[in-house]
Amino acid sequence: MAFTLLKNAAQSLRERLQVKDLENTAPALRHWLQSDFGRYLQVRERRVIEEHFSQLPGYRLMRLGLTSDPETLDCFNHIHRFSIHPNELEGAHSALSTFVELPLMSETIDVLLLQHALEFSRSPKAVLAEASRVVMPGGHILLCAFNPYGPMGMAKFSMQLCFGHAQYSFHNLRLGRVIDWLSLLNFHVMAVEHGAYNVPLNYPHWIDHDSRWEKVCQKARLPMGNFYMIHAIKRVPRGIINPAKSWRAAVTGYRVTQGLKHSAERKESSHSLTRHTANEN
Repeated sequence: MAFTLLKNAAQSLRERLQVKDLENTAPALRHWLQSDFGRYLQVRERRVIEEHFSQLPGYRLMRLGLTSDPETLDCFNHIHRFSIHPNELEGAHSALSTFVELPLMSETIDVLLLQHALEFSRSPKAVLAEASRVVMPGGHILLCAFNPYGPMGMAKFSMQLCFGHAQYSFHNLRLGRVIDWLSLLNFHVMAVEHGAYNVPLNYPHWIDHDSRWEKVCQKARLPMGNFYMIHAIKRVPRGIINPAKSWRAAVTGYRVTQGLKHSAERKESSHSLTRHTANEN
C-alpha cells in the first residue's frame, strides 16, 4: 500500500514538472497574459523590438508564440505579417499548425519571430530546427525566451512544484545553450537584449512606468531580466566556384607572342653561327 502511494506521488510529481506542448497549455497561458504581469511582459518585449529590431529588411514576417497580441506585429513594417498558433485563431493568429511541422516551403520567410515558442514546447530543438528550415538565406530570427537567471526563471521550479501554474511550466534555456543551437543551424548571432527586471507580481503601475530598480538595470544592461531576445542572421556556406574560361576562336590565325619570337631568333642565330664555323673548318 505504501509503495503504491509512493509510486502515485512520484508519477504525479513527474507529470507536474513535465513541460507540455503549447497546444495543451494555451488556454491557461492566455488567461495569464491578460494579468497585470503578463501585460507588463508584452509591453517590455514590444519596447525592445521597437528600439532595436523594427527595421529588419524583407517582405514576409511570421511569428510563432503564445501571445495573440497584434500590436507586436505592428512594430514591423513588412508587407506580409502573420502569426501561427497550435490551437487557437484569436487576435493576430492566421493559421493553426504545430511548431515542428510548419505548412510552409523551405526558405520562404524573411523575418521569424519566436516569442516564447521554444521554452513552452516539448522539444525546443525540434522547433528551432523547423524554424531554421523556413527562414531563407540571409533571413533573420528574433528569439525571445524567459531568462533562467531572471525573476521568473529563478522562481520556476518552486512555483511549478508547489502550484503547477502553466506560466511556470517551461524549459529553462540558458542563453549560451540557445546560441550554440543557432550556430549549429548556420545562424550568426548579431545582438542580445534583456528586459523586464521586475519580480512576477501583479502591479499595474509597472505596465506604463519603469520602477527605480528597472531603470538602474536597464542603464547597466544587466543580464538579469525576465526575458532575453536574440537577433541572428542565417548564413549558408557556399563553396568557392572558379568561373569558367571563355575561349575565343582565332580570327587571323595564331599569334606568336614576343617571348616566342625572341626564343626563335636566338635559336636561329645559334644555328647560323654553328654552320658558319663548320664551313670555315
